[in-house]
Amino acid sequence: AMYTESAKKAGYGAAAMLGVGLVSPTAAFSNMFTTFALSGVIGYQVVWGVAHSLHSPLMAVTNAVSGMTAVGGMYTMGGGLVPSTLSETLGFTATAISAVNITGGFLVTKKMLDMFKRPTDPPEFYELYAYPTAGFIGGFGLINLGFPQAASIAATASALGCIGGIAGLASQSTARMGLVSGMSGVSIGIAATIGSLSWPASTYVQLAAALGGGGFAGYEIAKRVDPTSLPQTVAAFHSLVGLAAVFSAAADYLEHAAHSPEMLDGVRLTSIALASVIGGVTTTGSVIAFGKLNGNLSSAPLQLEQRDQINMAAGAGTVAMMGLLMTMGHSHPAAGMVALAGMGVLSGGLGLHMTASIGGADMPVVITVLNSYSGWALCAEGFMLDKPILTTVGALIGSSGAILTHIMCVAMNR
Repeated sequence: AMYTESAKKAGYGAAAMLGVGLVSPTAAFSNMFTTFALSGVIGYQVVWGVAHSLHSPLMAVTNAVSGMTAVGGMYTMGGGLVPSTLSETLGFTATAISAVNITGGFLVTKKMLDMFKRPTDPPEFYELYAYPTAGFIGGFGLINLGFPQAASIAATASALGCIGGIAGLASQSTARMGLVSGMSGVSIGIAATIGSLSWPASTYVQLAAALGGGGFAGYEIAKRVDPTSLPQTVAAFHSLVGLAAVFSAAADYLEHAAHSPEMLDGVRLTSIALASVIGGVTTTGSVIAFGKLNGNLSSAPLQLEQRDQINMAAGAGTVAMMGLLMTMGHSHPAAGMVALAGMGVLSGGLGLHMTASIGGADMPVVITVLNSYSGWALCAEGFMLDKPILTTVGALIGSSGAILTHIMCVAMNR
């Protein structure tokens, strides 16, 4: 029976792969799907066997890495010293709140790992790894001036660093090295993105304000968090990742609807819809999870009459709005805007209601689910912008978060 079930699963997988081959619209999509599939398998494998004591630090580091939504925001920025359009304002905001998540998330992870330190432990010098990271970024800055493929290679280095970050957090012996690897990967990813842009000098000043201001805010928030509040802080930071995905998707649609509607093909519109919906659920769900863990909201589950029907109606409405965007978004910008607004409201309401309907004792598992969602939203951004680094990191976070959810459910007998 075991072999029969395993063979069936293999058959389903083979059929699914053939199905993707049948519907793949372009070579670029096929290449991106390859990146997605391989990264998903890596994420699936790296967290098996994670120590129970590292569940929360692993959630925290994947949350910090998911701040790569900053890359999506950066590609939708513009306007000089200040944004000049709604799409550019959304891009700026997405970049800034992603920076809050990056610095805050990594500092929260460090605080969690510091709780395992003993007075008898030998001194550590992980700060030395800042030198090769800084050297790589500096070298990239030099060669990027005359070698156009340097940014792609830097993005690959970033993805490897992020993979190492999540894999390292699966074991106590490698956890701190994993934290350093994740920080290096995100830093290189931001640098690779900057190197691929062609902006006037004034827009780089705007970018510095977004990254610097957001990063400082994240550092100050995380610095003030006491050890007992670290898990709910991760939930709060999750909400920023979801919101950044929503803003980046909306900004990308507005920009292309206004200037290049011919680029709003099926893949792009589908990706915009998925990023908006998954990001909306992640945002409101994370806010409710934070409120329950932090004591701002009752930990008792919300039990509305016909709550299942409410969820089904909101889900059906969300799917309808997604269909409206994908069928009319390329030719009717007004309909596209209505669809984006509808998806945001309905998916946000769905995330709020579903999370509120779960008891506070199960919030740690809910946070891992939302962590996985943030990865899939980031993955959708990768397809939307045709940026493999976002697809790689997103699939890595999405699949590893899903496995961590399963591990925690087993550990908590859920």
